[in-house]
Amino acid sequence: MDNARYYWLALSTIRGLGAKRMKNLLQYFGNPVSIWQASRKELENIIGSQALASKIVAEREKIDLDHLLEVLDKNKIGFLTVFDEDYPGPLKNISDPPPVLYYKGEPDFSFLAVAIVGARGCTEYGRKVAGRMAYELAERGITVVSGLARGIDTYAHHAALKGEGKTIAVTGCGLDIIYPPENKNLYLEIEEKGTLLSEYPPGVEPLSGHFPQRNRIISGLSQGVLVVEAAARSGSLITAALAREQGRKLFAVPGNIDRPQSKGTNRLIKEGARMVTGVEDIIEELFHYSTDIGTTDEKYQEIKYPVLSEEEKVIIRLFEKEIELTVDEIVRLTDKSPGTVNTILLKLELKGIVSRGPGKKYLFMGLQSLLKPI
Repeated sequence: MDNARYYWLALSTIRGLGAKRMKNLLQYFGNPVSIWQASRKELENIIGSQALASKIVAEREKIDLDHLLEVLDKNKIGFLTVFDEDYPGPLKNISDPPPVLYYKGEPDFSFLAVAIVGARGCTEYGRKVAGRMAYELAERGITVVSGLARGIDTYAHHAALKGEGKTIAVTGCGLDIIYPPENKNLYLEIEEKGTLLSEYPPGVEPLSGHFPQRNRIISGLSQGVLVVEAAARSGSLITAALAREQGRKLFAVPGNIDRPQSKGTNRLIKEGARMVTGVEDIIEELFHYSTDIGTTDEKYQEIKYPVLSEEEKVIIRLFEKEIELTVDEIVRLTDKSPGTVNTILLKLELKGIVSRGPGKKYLFMGLQSLLKPI
């Protein structure tokens, strides 16, 4: 092997050599090639386990990289290493990023993202709220991240796709395995229109211990995490704790105090999570300014332009020539990615500079909403 990416790929198939151990090895050896070539004694000194060091050395001799690459190609699975340019930036900055990410679909992580997680055994209320939040976030160009599990995850993915937005599903098994099996059609639709992700190579079964582990990826990919229904002891609360550790915004939907599915979310709100009763609560918190832009019939003393980024100014200049533009038109005129354009338009919408119209068109509203009242 002469490509460092393939050494990462080979190492990722060794069971027991998880993200934290790989990080420790990388800090010591400096690169995956040196890890691959290390002696059993060197590995034991870093890992602290003679049995695992011996296993790594034994596994190295048995790994058939050509066969693995054939399996990936057959299943249309790509992979990214933590050193690749396309590896998602927010995830790279957590304490234990997956050294290798396997993916199906489009590996575009330039979009602003919000994770929606919750109970597998959710109520009708939970289904409706998860669906509404995901749909409205997707409509605004915000990627919805979840775990393809039964319950809230499933409804969030479905609604994001219905809103013609992007969704990312992070699984707890190899991407050649569809789990749960009843989500086969959803899996295939996400593969076509979104992204499927896993840190596990093909053939790895959906073991129970994998799901808490994959939760750090769900929160790590996102700027914020919304919990919609969670019992007092729920896997979703693990994701919430990880979100806090990673410095992500944490949101929770309040629920009926008599329902078990609301115990966890109500407790999160008590502990400081932002209570969410509408998608505006999420957007307001993420962007640090109010979505209430006020009325335009007040008297104003002077124009007060907020700090506008250069990217925002570029798009505003486009509207000086055309009063309405679609996302596709702006992408073509600016040569920016759809994710970047959607994020900028959302910021401009919150500032009252543009407004979403029919047919996915954005209308220029002028700068009057930015005026300072007397």
